[in-house]
Amino acid sequence: MHTISAVLPEIAPGHQRIRVVLRLRELMAEHKIRSVSALHRILISKKVTVSHSQLLRIVDNKADHWKVEFLSAFIEVFQCNESELFKIERYIETEEITADT
Repeated sequence: MHTISAVLPEIAPGHQRIRVVLRLRELMAEHKIRSVSALHRILISKKVTVSHSQLLRIVDNKADHWKVEFLSAFIEVFQCNESELFKIERYIETEEITADT
């Protein structure tokens, strides 16, 4: 899963990492917004300029970057505060082991 986060220095396996995830899919479900297209129409009506493909990447946590103005638009659409937009996930960095064949 791609996430929106700062580039962190390399961390040795076994160390704790943090992943910041936008909760847009959850908020869309809570507000009965059934598709990214529906959210896109809402944002367009609020004069927020974003392409459908960019919004899809943002909603799916695959965008490398996006405009800060989207935060205020999401807060307005979902009637929430900024902390409700994000979920912080903590995990332990593990080392991948590959078998030679």
